[in-house]
Amino acid sequence: MSEKEKVDRLLVKSVVKAFRILEVFDAEHPAMSVKQLAERCDMDRSAAQRFVHTLMQLGYLQRNEETQLIEPSVRTLDIAAHYLHAHPLVDKVRPYLLNLSKETEGSVSLTILDGEDVVYLSRLLSRNMLDTDITIGSRLPAFCTAPGLAMLSQLEEREAMATLERTDRQAYTPNTVHELPAIRERLIQFKRQGYALSVEEYFLSDISIAAPVLDRHNRPQAAVSISMSRLRSMPEEVEQNLSGLLIATARQLSRL
Repeated sequence: MSEKEKVDRLLVKSVVKAFRILEVFDAEHPAMSVKQLAERCDMDRSAAQRFVHTLMQLGYLQRNEETQLIEPSVRTLDIAAHYLHAHPLVDKVRPYLLNLSKETEGSVSLTILDGEDVVYLSRLLSRNMLDTDITIGSRLPAFCTAPGLAMLSQLEEREAMATLERTDRQAYTPNTVHELPAIRERLIQFKRQGYALSVEEYFLSDISIAAPVLDRHNRPQAAVSISMSRLRSMPEEVEQNLSGLLIATARQLSRL
């Protein structure tokens, strides 16, 4: 439990623990025993058993009949679905993404900034792109992705730098720009030109370009991006041919 959680008198610790149970499942741990859940959540086995039982009764966890391991149920998607239906941009943005997809033959996405990450809310995959396993709800680090850099560039410098300082800025590829001074210079440039470009910084063979969608206070509420394969395009071509179309689309979305 974090220091913030320890001093928050209104925090219901049992709710925190229940969500911790749900959040430890991932691609590497799709199903676990109660013992494994207890270890990963840093709680004793009897407490883990009670939380698992409660979440199973509520329908958010289930026991795999073949392996007898605990796994998330399909009901866990309900919360995400409610969020997407309620988001002011998700439904409205689809015609714009479809148009970008047809015009560019690239993969187009709508993302938001959540702390140090970008989260994908909508995505249309191009048949020309390599499969990068990005789906709705996927998180990527903001500091080395075009959507993240586009949104960070629109924040006040102090806020953007504070976000970057909290970030684990590891080098995901040989091309990842992860030093703070270099990222700061990029944000200045991206703010001036109205879009961000990232070349093979998180995925190899990926070129991504993104423009921020601003709210009425000129703060970034989202970013729209296009990803192209470097096997088919050069960064200079992507920047020259797509930046204007992308900026125009982002401005239209900002007025919705």
